[in-house]
Amino acid sequence: MNLFKSPSVLGFALALGTGSLPAMAQAAPAPQMASHDWTEGRMAERLKLTDAQKASIREITTKHQAALAAKGKAARDARQAFFEALDRPESSADGLKALHRSMTDLGFEQLMEARTLRLETRAVLTPDQRELAARMEGRKEGMRMAGGGMHGMHHGPDGPAPAPAP
Repeated sequence: MNLFKSPSVLGFALALGTGSLPAMAQAAPAPQMASHDWTEGRMAERLKLTDAQKASIREITTKHQAALAAKGKAARDARQAFFEALDRPESSADGLKALHRSMTDLGFEQLMEARTLRLETRAVLTPDQRELAARMEGRKEGMRMAGGGMHGMHHGPDGPAPAPAP
């Protein structure tokens, strides 16, 4: 399932699990949780968020929702355009380079929006909550890398390319 096609908010988990720029340019981000999980679900419970923190996180998420969705769509569209052009024999190297640059630039814009969301949200947390969130982020990142193995793989709009035949 392509997560960029989901109408849900990119949410706090995307902001926590931004990964590296090369991975962002090549693949959809790891599965995200809706802001509801951070304000009413398991994450809120684990972090022991106060009602005031939940309200702040909802505000922050709402503030970034439209920009994250727009930047996600732009990045997805740019990736799709690049990979479609890559499959066309008539695509020139210069044209592909321009499409690739656009794809990475838009991915970077999305990454920076997610970073802003993450930093604003973390500012709402206490030092202990930030530490716990960081530990949870590390576990999520490890799970994402183990499950997706994004580094060193070429990903198209529909996921990783098949391994070459020996």
